[in-house]
Amino acid sequence: MTITFDVTDRPLPSSVSRAARIGDDVTVLLNAHVVDPESGTSGSLSDVWLQAGQISRITPAGSEPGMGSVLDLKGRFVAPGLMDAHVHLAFDGGDDPKGTYQGSSDEQIVAQIVANARIALRAGTTTVRDCGTPRHLLAPMRAALGMASDVATVVHCGAPICRVGGHGHDLGGEVRTRHDVETIIAEQHAAGASWIKLMASGGGFTPGTSPAVFEFDPTLLREAVVIAGSYGMRTAAHAHASSSMAACIEAGVHSLEHASMLGPDEQCAPDRDLLRRAADAGIHIVPTVISADIVSRQLREGHQVLSNPQDRNAVARLESRFTNVTRFLHSGVSIVAGTDAGPAHVTFDLIASELERYVDAGLAAQHALKSATCEAADMLGLEAQVGRIRPGLWADLIVTAADPMQDISTLATPLGVLKRGLLIANKYAQ
Repeated sequence: MTITFDVTDRPLPSSVSRAARIGDDVTVLLNAHVVDPESGTSGSLSDVWLQAGQISRITPAGSEPGMGSVLDLKGRFVAPGLMDAHVHLAFDGGDDPKGTYQGSSDEQIVAQIVANARIALRAGTTTVRDCGTPRHLLAPMRAALGMASDVATVVHCGAPICRVGGHGHDLGGEVRTRHDVETIIAEQHAAGASWIKLMASGGGFTPGTSPAVFEFDPTLLREAVVIAGSYGMRTAAHAHASSSMAACIEAGVHSLEHASMLGPDEQCAPDRDLLRRAADAGIHIVPTVISADIVSRQLREGHQVLSNPQDRNAVARLESRFTNVTRFLHSGVSIVAGTDAGPAHVTFDLIASELERYVDAGLAAQHALKSATCEAADMLGLEAQVGRIRPGLWADLIVTAADPMQDISTLATPLGVLKRGLLIANKYAQ
């Protein structure tokens, strides 16, 4: 059976076979340009063979007769599914995410988590890293996500670890001693986390903290990285202050989130040496630009979408994230895409907008696409599973009308999304 994949076929016809829907047999994507962000090529027309949710082989178009479910892409482009390395699935991205969260039951929060992961997948984001989950909900959220086939794959950080009263403390990760650190890491690992989030500076949503200050005991920070490593877990550090970034680089974290480079005067003070040290250490930076754009605009319009009176220079801090991307580019540090979805009006379908902002900041479209595919997979430790179109990897794919390495904006309107060979309804079907 041949199914023509055309822009006019929206929503996708119900006649798509079971193989194309659940990836249990053979599916062939005919006449596709296979996008390889790593090499920067999109190649001649190829047929992409999928079986049991994985890519089985890639052959020249028409070189072998199609079998099983056949989808004719008519020269459109197939790229690796996008990855969003910084989201907050427990928040709804509405008018008052924190208030909604605080007023919700555990069951409602878990339902929101699943709904957000579903939104992400429909936008072409096949994998997300959740950077902050209520401590007691990690196991229930994993169970709920595991029961849904139409949601993005989630890499879990569990509850972020912070000082007493630190940023995000209401998620249950406050620590005072090494024993506290050991306890929470062991607990979150047992519940399914593969990363640990460390709150190395304050943030805009937590009164009593300062984004411009290193707010973590340096000894506990180093010990947390070592303890997490003993479980095979990686560490992500929320770090606005340059002092917090420096401590995290010294401690050996794997990723720096936001990396605002704030001095003690709350002004952004770009530090080339700091970035060089991060690059030399192989540390990735997740800039989260689109959330900064959205939140800073709301603040300029007079909407009180942040709740920390100590974050006195919030607009400038947020707006510096865009210009910092250019500095990250010139430093050679690895940039990995993340939207910080969850705050007010920062929804879970914005990864394409994040990548467009990287291009605006000076990245080539290929480099921007790498930040959400192969670079993200490498950082997350998923390079043997996703992030590239290679035989043996999961068939997490998106179909676009144009080559995203030439026109990054085409990612905003994917014609189709496949997760592990499952053909997902596209944006036009919503």
